[in-house]
Amino acid sequence: MTFSTSEKERRHRAIHELIQTNQLKALLLIGDTNVGPEFNGDLRYYTNNRIIFYRQAVVIFPDSDPVLFAGSEIQRQAALRRSFVKDCRLTSDVVADVAGLLKERKISSGRVGVNLEMLPAAGYHILKKEFPKVEWVETHGQIMQIRNNHSQEEIETYRKGALLGDGGFEAAVKMIHPGVSEYEIVAEIEHYGRARGVEEHFTLIGSGKFSFGNDNTLPLPYSPSPRRIEVGDSIMMEITPRYEGYWTQLVRTVNVGKPNPDLEKIQKVCRHGIESGLGFLKPGRTVEEVVMAMESFVSSCGYLLKPPIGHICGIDLIEGRVSHQNEMVLERGTVVILHPTVFTPDGKYSFFWGETYLVTQNGYDRLHQSGDELLTI
Repeated sequence: MTFSTSEKERRHRAIHELIQTNQLKALLLIGDTNVGPEFNGDLRYYTNNRIIFYRQAVVIFPDSDPVLFAGSEIQRQAALRRSFVKDCRLTSDVVADVAGLLKERKISSGRVGVNLEMLPAAGYHILKKEFPKVEWVETHGQIMQIRNNHSQEEIETYRKGALLGDGGFEAAVKMIHPGVSEYEIVAEIEHYGRARGVEEHFTLIGSGKFSFGNDNTLPLPYSPSPRRIEVGDSIMMEITPRYEGYWTQLVRTVNVGKPNPDLEKIQKVCRHGIESGLGFLKPGRTVEEVVMAMESFVSSCGYLLKPPIGHICGIDLIEGRVSHQNEMVLERGTVVILHPTVFTPDGKYSFFWGETYLVTQNGYDRLHQSGDELLTI
């Protein structure tokens, strides 16, 4: 939305190199509004256009300007004003209009790039029928490599977003008291961010009693409910603002009215587990090594480490899982949310806690300023 012309040109060059390398006659990118995995963000990355409902598509050509299709006049006009693309057209049928555009540009054979995860099966069959001589080439993996090469402008956007997450947590801490509802707590978090430029939130919350041996397990965070806070409760919050398209996340818990010794025990294991993983959060190391280091510490304390452990974040909230199976090599500019879930030895009680980190040239930078202590309000 507010990225510079030089950032636009950087992305344009990278995508056009992909087009040339793969000998594509066109590249079709489809975006949607879901808070989800990495596939939604290809369109946003290239166009810098926010979708507010349903899906959009952009078709990029080697030697002519791209064309963006939006499903309402409101979104079309917004794209004209705010996005990197200047040819923005209204559509009531994305696939039909994409097909019409390819015919208009006389593309009837050769290779066209596409993200097959985002192209609906019905749309794929229509395009195959309309263009029997076209080879539809999966390009998403290559685009993710481009997206993971973050610029300084993107890094500054992450930093601003993380501070807005900190501010939301601080605002919640100031207003939490017995009698307030989960809805009100979430409203306070999101009001803070919205007033300062956050475009949307993914805010989860769970509240209740927590103690070992008494069947009091703190609910994992979910959408807020009307439940009102009581003395002796603990409140777990997953605070996730999206600023200028980029997600960061802060996971914190507070006690209400009195400290909780049982929760303090497991929180320390979780916190020190993160610290163990941070020793491997540097260029050249893998996500798997970070996980193994956290697991080694947690196991040495007699506890269990289980998913969710964290995720790579960017235009999509989950651009890759922090897991034993992720062999991704960390690079300067990679942004990682670490929130290991620690279980008691019997697997009955669990807790997670964490924040967002930036991989730097020699190590990492913690993007949040919120403290590590388990607060009692």
